[in-house]
Amino acid sequence: MAQTGLFLGFVLGVALLALTVFLTGRGWRQYSVTSVPTPTGGGSSGNAGESERERGSGTAARRWADDPTVLSLVFLLAALGFGAVAVLFVGGSTIPEGVSDAAGPVLVAGTLTVVITYLFYGTYHAARGRGLERSQAALLGSWVLGLLFVVGVALRLVGLL
Repeated sequence: MAQTGLFLGFVLGVALLALTVFLTGRGWRQYSVTSVPTPTGGGSSGNAGESERERGSGTAARRWADDPTVLSLVFLLAALGFGAVAVLFVGGSTIPEGVSDAAGPVLVAGTLTVVITYLFYGTYHAARGRGLERSQAALLGSWVLGLLFVVGVALRLVGLL
C-alpha cells in the first residue's frame, strides 16, 4: 500500500514538473506592448517619482525573483526538502532514532516559517499593489501576524491547541 502511494506521488511530481517546464518555456514573458499611449494634459509620464536606482536594470536578486524558472526551481527544491524531512520523520527502523526524533520539530518549524512568510509577504505585496507606502504595507503585514498570534493564544487558552 505504501509503495502505491509513493509511486503515485512520484508520477504526480513528474507531471507537475513537466507542466511547469512546458508553461515557463512558452516565452509569454517576452510579450511587449507596441504602442504606449502618451498622457494628455501636460502630465508627467508616470515615473517622475522613481529614483535612478529603480529605473536601472535592477539587481541580480530582483531579476532572479522575476524569473519564473528560478522560482519554479526554488519551489521544487523546497518541496523535495519537505518530502525528505517527512520521509525521515516517518521512516522505519533503518533510520536512526535521533534523526527521526529531530525531523518532527524541523518539519513543524519549516511549515510555520513558510506560512508566516507567506502571510506577511502576501499582505505586504497586496498593500503595495494598492498604493500604500512600504512602511504602511509592513504595518499591515505585522498586523496580520499579530492577529494570528492572538488567535493562537486564544485557542491555547480555550484548550483547542
